[in-house]
Amino acid sequence: MHRIVFLVFLALAACATQPAPKQAKDLAPLGPCPPSSWKPEAPPPTASAKTSMVLLAVGEWARFGRQITIYSSNAPPRTEQLGVKERDAPERIADYWASVDKPGRSGLTDIPWSAAFISWDIESAGVPRSLFCPDQRHTIYVERMVERTRQPGAVFIPRPPQARAPQVGDLICASRNGSATTLDNLNRGTGHCDIVVEVRPGEVHVIGGNVGDSVTRSVFPLDDSGFLSPISARPVFTVIENRLP
Repeated sequence: MHRIVFLVFLALAACATQPAPKQAKDLAPLGPCPPSSWKPEAPPPTASAKTSMVLLAVGEWARFGRQITIYSSNAPPRTEQLGVKERDAPERIADYWASVDKPGRSGLTDIPWSAAFISWDIESAGVPRSLFCPDQRHTIYVERMVERTRQPGAVFIPRPPQARAPQVGDLICASRNGSATTLDNLNRGTGHCDIVVEVRPGEVHVIGGNVGDSVTRSVFPLDDSGFLSPISARPVFTVIENRLP
């Protein structure tokens, strides 16, 4: 009995000492986008930057074996097709890391690379750093997008999910691991973003990196008006409108 009470006490103490999610007001400004010497490996596949983003994402998905995961509003996600895993393509993931100036990392380093994938994609599509600042964390580049909207000519406009029906080329971003990140509290917590590659009646198809340790095409549910339905496994906090030509 005493042992049980002691274990309960330890569990409660552990919960009490967990740090609370950060608040945006407590964070220092990010400052300007840092310069980089990284260059894309090839010209964009089309004259349209938005279309290039989509084509590049689809191309990487094919390279990694076309893994597909289906999400629903009230059930765990299910993977319908398995693809190539990160440990079987370490050099390609090293290419993604290079785009965020982390040349020593690869698919063998066990560091989440999903933001590096998105950064690689957008930079490879020919989008300049004056419009998108790559980063190894999703919530950092989203915060910079929000800041950029205060200037003329912004091309990535973060919207609340209830205010933007996803369109091809948009980004869909969710908080992760209880980070409590929202557009009203950009606390630089953990997150994940995917690129919208197709919209169908009742569902939107997105592609992102490091989903199930691969480049994965995920399917999210839409309501009758074309807006995202709540996804228990993905607490989406923004749909980012893509205004690139």
